[in-house]
Amino acid sequence: MKKVVFRKDVKQTRTLIKAARDSSKRAVSASKVLGLTITYMKDGVILEEDALGNISIVNDTLLPQELPYKIEKGMILHAK
Repeated sequence: MKKVVFRKDVKQTRTLIKAARDSSKRAVSASKVLGLTITYMKDGVILEEDALGNISIVNDTLLPQELPYKIEKGMILHAK
């Protein structure tokens, strides 16, 4: 099944994604060379990796905050 794309700028989007991927790879390698830590998110867990490759968990509880009330479509909200 062919993926339907509704944007006219598919080529530009693809180019921007490729540029971001390449620049992030360069930034990670430069940070490792300088001995800096790299913080990233993987599977909902925030991880921190040092230059030697040791990985430590920074935060593993990324639960959405519960609202005291439920907002539904069509509700009228009054601001005070």
